[in-house]
Amino acid sequence: MTVDRVPAHLADMLRFTQELRGLVETMPVSDFVANRVLCLAVEKLFINLGEAAARVGADAVNMPAIPWRRVIGLRNILAHGYEQVAYEILHETVVRELPALETGLQQLLHRY
Repeated sequence: MTVDRVPAHLADMLRFTQELRGLVETMPVSDFVANRVLCLAVEKLFINLGEAAARVGADAVNMPAIPWRRVIGLRNILAHGYEQVAYEILHETVVRELPALETGLQQLLHRY
């Protein structure tokens, strides 16, 4: 018997997205960038989000509402290119991109 882990990974992605938004969404970018511990926490949540997206695997092809390559690509940059991290961009990503990602994930989870 094969267990379908896709719903669990989508739920993880949704939780990470919601946590990111809860931590950053209402915070001015200057306050965010000045808080080193918060920046590192956000970085880790983005890595987790991308890892969960990568684990969804081939099923992503059937889920065009999610920008899979961008989510996984950001994870790779954060995990392997630590010297390239621009926290202002992470803040902007949370504010501008994650609301749509959250909506897409909620819609996908309703299909399972």
